[in-house]
Amino acid sequence: MMRLFDEFAHRYDLHTPPGHYQHDHDFVLEMLRSWAMPCYVLDVGCGTGAFLEKALRSGMRVQGVDASPGMVREAERRLGRDVVTVQRMQELEAQSTYHAIVSLSWTINYCESYPELVAVLRRFHRALRPGGGVVLQIAHASHAPVEVMEDREPGPGGKPEDILFLYRFHRLPSGSDELEAQYVYACKSLGEMMHERHLLRVADARAVVSCAQNAGFEDVQLFNSFRRDAFSDALSPFLVARKPGGGEG
Repeated sequence: MMRLFDEFAHRYDLHTPPGHYQHDHDFVLEMLRSWAMPCYVLDVGCGTGAFLEKALRSGMRVQGVDASPGMVREAERRLGRDVVTVQRMQELEAQSTYHAIVSLSWTINYCESYPELVAVLRRFHRALRPGGGVVLQIAHASHAPVEVMEDREPGPGGKPEDILFLYRFHRLPSGSDELEAQYVYACKSLGEMMHERHLLRVADARAVVSCAQNAGFEDVQLFNSFRRDAFSDALSPFLVARKPGGGEG
């Protein structure tokens, strides 16, 4: 289990506040509303529940799963115990249940191979009602910037710039679909610091499109950003696709 998502899950909203995702979350909610269906949405890799909280406030019925017990504990504090469950995406068993499945922040890129990704997307497909759809935020390794990026945020007591979060994304090796994500979290007032590397093995957006099509999805679209511009140079584009069939109530 990644320490960033489990041991340090209670710090996640401090170094990466939900407001960082405002435009992305608004894009997803607008997309779901545009499908003109009653919306029961599943968030796969729901993290601390920030998106689910917004969807719930928008009048949607929500459910979340995450592989990390630490993240689920944080989401339960936000949403209650009946909304989120500890579950790996590779173990999703629901059938014809949801109108939409959302997976943000590169969750599906943690699959170990493209065949495993196809299998996961087939589980998503089975879990959707006819006419339902997915919105996935995915990584594209060849667009990774070379620089180290940083965020500085208030600490637990509100002290300005108490928390430092450094991150860098590196394509490994040259020409491959693999992306290494490096993260450093530190809180000065608490004396906390951790460094972690995450390897994303399926980080080619166009290959993910092919996987979605192989899993049975139609009308697969790839957007560069929340602005709905065509995919061109984004590190973190959105994939939107639908399951064939008419909408159900």
